[in-house]
Amino acid sequence: MITLANARICTPTLIQGWLQMHDGHITALGPGQRPPSADQPPVRPARGAGSAGATSGEVVVDAGGRWVLPGFIDTHCHGGGGAALYSGNPDDVIQVARSHLQQGTTTLIASVATMRLDRMLAAATATADAVASNQAPNIRGIHFEGPFLSPNRRGAQTESALLTPDEQVFTDLIDAANGLTVSMTIAPELPGAVDLIHRHHDQLTFAVGHTDDDGSHTRQAFDAGARAATHLFNAMPTMTHRHPGPVGVALLDDRVACELIADGTHLSPEALTVATRTAGPDRSILVTDAMAATGLGDGDYSYADRHVTVHHGIAKLRDTDTLAGSVHFLSDALANVVRLLHLTPPQAAPLVSTNAARHYGWHDRGTIAIGQSADLVLLSEDLTVQSVYLAGKPIDR
Repeated sequence: MITLANARICTPTLIQGWLQMHDGHITALGPGQRPPSADQPPVRPARGAGSAGATSGEVVVDAGGRWVLPGFIDTHCHGGGGAALYSGNPDDVIQVARSHLQQGTTTLIASVATMRLDRMLAAATATADAVASNQAPNIRGIHFEGPFLSPNRRGAQTESALLTPDEQVFTDLIDAANGLTVSMTIAPELPGAVDLIHRHHDQLTFAVGHTDDDGSHTRQAFDAGARAATHLFNAMPTMTHRHPGPVGVALLDDRVACELIADGTHLSPEALTVATRTAGPDRSILVTDAMAATGLGDGDYSYADRHVTVHHGIAKLRDTDTLAGSVHFLSDALANVVRLLHLTPPQAAPLVSTNAARHYGWHDRGTIAIGQSADLVLLSEDLTVQSVYLAGKPIDR
């Protein structure tokens, strides 16, 4: 058993108090001082929590007044720590998972970018192998970002690999993921896209994205069962006074979750404000869209068929102005929205955890409550990650 004492716990309402974890779950919490223990074990500082899991009995960790948030959930991520999730190498998948876990992302959906079909299949298989090895414990599933995307709004996706919706290709991708497929981004205006969504929306979450639609096909896609918008505003037409585009349709449809990249580059503060206010506090989900150079700093990088330059923390396809994902973690996104939207950490926590868990039906995570998985992040006053717990076990950072 581990008890966090002297903590600011971000449940739906802020609790200044304590929290206990046992056997991977939150077993008790409350305000004030921690409850008396029979043996009164010594209190350890939060930064020393890395060794707590090896101690039998109760270990009490003094959180030092730090914020305690539910573990972050990133539903759109391509890489980090110098590795890409789409390389086809299970070791790279493990490296990415660890880099994000150390920054508080206790649940991760691995995004496979659009590449030649054989490479997408290999990437899905490698991710499934990494998960089966139990060395990527925070990976919950796979997101296919394509290959059924618009060539006019492909962003950093490989143009020659784009395909029109095809039942056999869809089946091959799902089979390669070995039961891990959670979501797929699709351009609804492509021939057969809406029909594909209608046939398979009960198997996975379809997300509208990388689309050149004026809004009409997006509306049809949501009626057919699509339930998300991939990195809203990016790789899609903007809203105008005559054509709502995917942005307007998604923001006003209460069935739809809206992904937002809050890295300070993909969205202006105004766009971020409009999106979170219109979609409301329940349908806005912050994602990283992180690429392999996340956590490495500026420089030139090559991964799979991607060649990227990172300059001043902005990733672009080499020698172009096309954004190639981001180089930030969800902990950075949290700090950004707290600063830009003037939110408190308890108000911002749903954007990086609760909303995604609710949207994907993961009822065992995303909030701090008795019975929930003990996936927790301890943040300092300036919202820097100090400690991470995955299923009640401290992560060595």
